[in-house]
Amino acid sequence: MEAQWKCFRYKDFYLVKGDIYSPILDKWSEVDFILDTGFKGDVFLERRLYDDLKLNLIELPTRLAPIARTMSGAIPLRVAATKLKVANYTFHVKIYTPQYGHGKNLIGRGVANRLILLLEKDRKTCIKLEV
Repeated sequence: MEAQWKCFRYKDFYLVKGDIYSPILDKWSEVDFILDTGFKGDVFLERRLYDDLKLNLIELPTRLAPIARTMSGAIPLRVAATKLKVANYTFHVKIYTPQYGHGKNLIGRGVANRLILLLEKDRKTCIKLEV
């Protein structure tokens, strides 16, 4: 049997489309993510989207939220637990957002390590589907 893949077009970065679940709104929202192998967490969201999905209402205690170490200094984070759908997989994930600033929509190694990925140089990102 031949492997089946779900692929996403390269847009100056390796793109992965996914859906984030908002338990407060009881709905899924589609998000374009940058695949970021330098981020060891599961998912990082823009702060505006994080708040729009009402994830701020289900945040874990501040003592469980990490501090991001960047080249420009330490950034305190907020964190919520929810679900992510990518291709035909559904994962329980931790969603991070900066306490200050805007942030970006990223999928990190916490999710990427649970998938079989194929990155085709400057063309596409593909995820092997469960059969």
